[in-house]
Amino acid sequence: MSQTPPQPTGRNRPGAVSAAVWIQILLALFLVAQAVVGFLYGADAQDAAEAELEAQGFSTSDLPDGFTFEGGGVNAIVMIAFAVLLVVFALLNAAGNRVGRILTWIVQPLVLICSGVLAFGIIAGAASLDAGLEASGTEGIDAQALMDAAYGAYPSWTPVVDYGVVALGVLGSLLVIILLALPAANAYFRKEEPEKFIPGAPAA
Repeated sequence: MSQTPPQPTGRNRPGAVSAAVWIQILLALFLVAQAVVGFLYGADAQDAAEAELEAQGFSTSDLPDGFTFEGGGVNAIVMIAFAVLLVVFALLNAAGNRVGRILTWIVQPLVLICSGVLAFGIIAGAASLDAGLEASGTEGIDAQALMDAAYGAYPSWTPVVDYGVVALGVLGSLLVIILLALPAANAYFRKEEPEKFIPGAPAA
């Protein structure tokens, strides 16, 4: 009589891991949405900002170095690449792959930090631009009017995407880190030790 192969224990995916996986996938979707919005409307936002600057008697050369309202180009590519990476980590975590969990613990805190910086930029808004203008020695630009003109070129639902990225990036990342460290998750990611076959032992 052939011996029944040992069945793995603790491999049913716990809710904590499933929740972490869905948070990562949801964040990836929001990142793609943000990248697409920036790609489609970023040039219009930049044109609107430049028109407002011209109306105020300034040009883009008066803005702080590297400052732009255009969200497409390299930024969009980076966000999409990062979204793909998050989906890969999510799939590895869903499968109970320990490397995926370790990589998540390395990358997710970076996502949290970057999302915090993005949140500061959204909340600070014109005040942040004012500080940059003051530091660069430019005075007289109405930063609030400039921000309003640029963001007026984006769809009205764009803030939902922006705040969604921030919320999932900050709170979601923190939840993912905690959820993957819970005892149930530890049991799921634990490497199963193969049961030793003892010749002559009765079948289970």
